[in-house]
Amino acid sequence: MDRIESLFAAMRAAGQPLDGHSGDSIASFAQQVSQALCHYFQCSHASIWLLDGAPGEHRLRNLASHESDGPSRQNPICAQQAYPGYFQALLGQGVFHCADSHLDPRLQGLTPPPTWRSMLDVCGQINGKTIGVIALGERDEARNWTKREELDLRRATAKACLRLHALRQELETV
Repeated sequence: MDRIESLFAAMRAAGQPLDGHSGDSIASFAQQVSQALCHYFQCSHASIWLLDGAPGEHRLRNLASHESDGPSRQNPICAQQAYPGYFQALLGQGVFHCADSHLDPRLQGLTPPPTWRSMLDVCGQINGKTIGVIALGERDEARNWTKREELDLRRATAKACLRLHALRQELETV
């Protein structure tokens, strides 16, 4: 089995318990997918976020994350007003690619500073509307994410966000 296909198989398996559509199974899906992503991309962190709010006041709500190197200090809500450069790139280009947050001008002067040293975040869209984000990160070291990694993350994000979109009403009550 191709390596990316093994990731997709893990994502499909994570979606199986969702037949009951309970909040616990949605959290379980997001947690299992985050863990599979972290393993596949061999990174410190992977997380799944739901986008809500109006333009200029968007926020990302963390549904689940997995860290391979210890607990995260990351806030469960990421507000557009607190991270304008991040949201501008993410929502404008569909991807936030940052090899080193210590050097990236879009992240300078933030308080608190970004949790992750290196980030690759991709939007998932349905009918042209962003509904969620999958975020990858490295905690302590810079990383030059490859074009292959970005393409693989785009494919995984599309699959995960199709599932999230189908459950959006349920997620709003979580």
